[in-house]
Amino acid sequence: MTTSNARREYERLGSGTRLLLEEKRALRHSMMARRLEVSPEERAQLSGAMTARLEALPELVAVQAAGGTVAGFVALPAKGEVDPAAVLVASHARGAKVALPRVSPVPPRLRFHEVDPADEAALAPGPYGLREPAPSAAEIAVESIEVLLLPGLAFDRAGRRLGYGGGYYDEAAGKLRAAGRGFLVGLAYDFQLVDRCPAGETDVGVDCVVTDRQVVRCAPLQPSDGGPA
Repeated sequence: MTTSNARREYERLGSGTRLLLEEKRALRHSMMARRLEVSPEERAQLSGAMTARLEALPELVAVQAAGGTVAGFVALPAKGEVDPAAVLVASHARGAKVALPRVSPVPPRLRFHEVDPADEAALAPGPYGLREPAPSAAEIAVESIEVLLLPGLAFDRAGRRLGYGGGYYDEAAGKLRAAGRGFLVGLAYDFQLVDRCPAGETDVGVDCVVTDRQVVRCAPLQPSDGGPA
């Protein structure tokens, strides 16, 4: 879509939708800038603190003990993302299946494949600067995931999540919600936890947010909260 066409599409939106998009854009910009202020040394320290809290999460411990499936993501250091790698390696060592995403040009746009997260050779360069499993790795249905770790730019205590705007994780998380299963965990630095995260009807909230300082159990969103209905 050209810039002029995108502008026309934007102008066709209702004022409420435009306001939501502007709120998301402003928060994305500020959080991306704030994350880039975190030095590699501090990022490693904060990721370690987050890892310690996440490893003690009862839902994750239960899935590991039962040999269930944990799905995560490969952090993007260039964007300052908190890194869940240590948690995924530990989960695999404790008996859980670990799945990481591949970006697909056709739906579903995010497909999860089983990997040994300790095996660097199991990952190859993908789109958007991502490292992802090889196409030959066994694919795992989203609906079979018991714990899904999600990246994000911002979260709030009601479980609202702000991503990069592509909707990839919302689609995957929405399938888990529709299947009536799965525990969704947002991972972030503590400064990414905000008073209220802008969210629309297609934005899927998380059950829990784990930061370097705390674990937040999120209350279910109601339509009147302005979150996903």
